[in-house]
Amino acid sequence: MNDYINQRYKIAVDLGTTTIELAVIDGEGTVIATDYFLNPQKLYGKDVINRINAATRDALFAKIMKDMLVKSLKHSIMTILSDKNIDYDGVDAICICGNTTMISILLEYDLEELGYYPFNHKLKSSVIIDSKELFNKDFPINCQVIMSGCASAFIGGDVLAGLLAIKNEYNINSDTSFMFLDLGTNGEIVLYYNGKYYTTSCACGPAFESSIRCSNIYGSNLIDAIAMGIKSGKISNSGILSDNLIHSGIDILGIHISPELLRDILLAKSAIRTSIDLLLLEANVNPMNVEALYIAGGFGLHLNIDNAIYIGLIPDAFKNKLKVVGNTSLKGAIEILKDHSNINFINDFRKGDVLLIQMANLKNYQEHLLNNMYFKQ
Repeated sequence: MNDYINQRYKIAVDLGTTTIELAVIDGEGTVIATDYFLNPQKLYGKDVINRINAATRDALFAKIMKDMLVKSLKHSIMTILSDKNIDYDGVDAICICGNTTMISILLEYDLEELGYYPFNHKLKSSVIIDSKELFNKDFPINCQVIMSGCASAFIGGDVLAGLLAIKNEYNINSDTSFMFLDLGTNGEIVLYYNGKYYTTSCACGPAFESSIRCSNIYGSNLIDAIAMGIKSGKISNSGILSDNLIHSGIDILGIHISPELLRDILLAKSAIRTSIDLLLLEANVNPMNVEALYIAGGFGLHLNIDNAIYIGLIPDAFKNKLKVVGNTSLKGAIEILKDHSNINFINDFRKGDVLLIQMANLKNYQEHLLNNMYFKQ
């Protein structure tokens, strides 16, 4: 008899803008199966702003985006269960963690105010609904679906789930200072210092995720290639290829680097580094006093910290403090499924000592952004 038949199972979902990852856990909380696929909503834009614009331009687009996502999720869930010979009745909970826009699309919330300052949104606390309400009546699984709440329009449940995951995994207490980076299609950064959270977000664009993964290249590999190009004199500190390579580009470590790709990476690098620098300034914190830097997502899995520092992406002060933590949004969803009381961390986050910082509103933002438009610092 298959060991899976008579157990109870739960399904965790990381609902990313570009990629979606699922995990099935058994009654002991052990991951027994995973799946991964591209978010089909990419047809309506590579980032959340473009999808918000599409949804507000025509309500039909919002409905289509929800339906195509639900269809893909159903297919993935049913395929995983079939492959593992798990009966549909054996699933008793699903948890979906994602950014504010992705969860709002699933819940069919009005997205219009999400598209402009001050970026108001309807999603606040986490939402629990019936699986047949979300996935339609023909969905063979009957259980509760927990969908993550958020801290702001751009600090979503995926980030809060990530904080929950590292808090539990690394036994972080109230006296610990740390910085958390989740770098995907959008970049979210959280600094915890002296009992207070400082949070911000930046537009990475597809530079570190979508366009690179389409070529089966990790953003971290690209950083290695760029660092090598700078060291060899083929790429300047300002992100310009040497004269004889401007039109043809250059192949380094099996990666074709064009002027356009360099520009995308430089813009993303500047946005991330500027956000790190200004978050520390706003909190009046010396980076030497931050105990750990956690980097989440696939980007960090293969990151060469020396090269990331070399091109100026990460301050040198964090060199010996880096912890690569993988897909923390998915891990956070698993933590919630293992103990539903963990959802309180997400729901209570806004009630704590939290400062949400809009980088573009800071008077020195443009100056720092321009100063960081170089690869080496």
